[in-house]
Amino acid sequence: MQSNRFKWRCTRWRLRALSLSVLCVLLTSCTHTLTVSGRIPTPLIEPLPVSIGLIRPAEFSTHIHREKLPRGGGDWTIELGVLQNAFFETLFDALFQGVRPVERPGCGAGDEDPAAGVRCPDGFIRLTLLEYAFLPPELSGLQFFSASTKYQVELVNAGGMVLDTWVVVGYGNNEGSGFQSTDALNAASVEAIRDAGARIALEWPKQGNVQAWLDSIGVKNDPKPIM
Repeated sequence: MQSNRFKWRCTRWRLRALSLSVLCVLLTSCTHTLTVSGRIPTPLIEPLPVSIGLIRPAEFSTHIHREKLPRGGGDWTIELGVLQNAFFETLFDALFQGVRPVERPGCGAGDEDPAAGVRCPDGFIRLTLLEYAFLPPELSGLQFFSASTKYQVELVNAGGMVLDTWVVVGYGNNEGSGFQSTDALNAASVEAIRDAGARIALEWPKQGNVQAWLDSIGVKNDPKPIM
């Protein structure tokens, strides 16, 4: 009799331990934290002979996307800022002969030092992340994670006038589910950032207002990607 009671107690403790383990797994699976990371390639493209002042909002390099998905998709915290900031610095360094970060368009008396080779840029680019979105397989019904990034690229002349506003969207996807979900979303997000960057490098210089600006400063635009 005592032996049966002992066996029953052991069984109950095992069931409780199993229940706690399952509960911990469920709680963990409902909360996802991801710091987007990946390789940042240097685009092989002939740079435009132009100097640019690059303007980004303060939150561009620290952007964090937070979202609670429906139907048990869980809570997601996705740190996007560090990678996108480093990526676009590399991109614009390759796209233009001279790039320097600035806080505002235009040049004041203290912004130039010809003796030190510091001159007012030919123009300014204000880069803003408008939207980041993603969709897991559980909600899309597909076998992969998808991600998209939407950026606004504003061209501003040295006088502070906005010459062109262009919106570009990048897309990415990667197969994965369950315990591989964060890896799959990371890969899809990196692809979305890189896709938007490739569109900027290849399509932005061909926009009508951009062409007109380049003509006005005596630059012939004939981009030749050699990737």
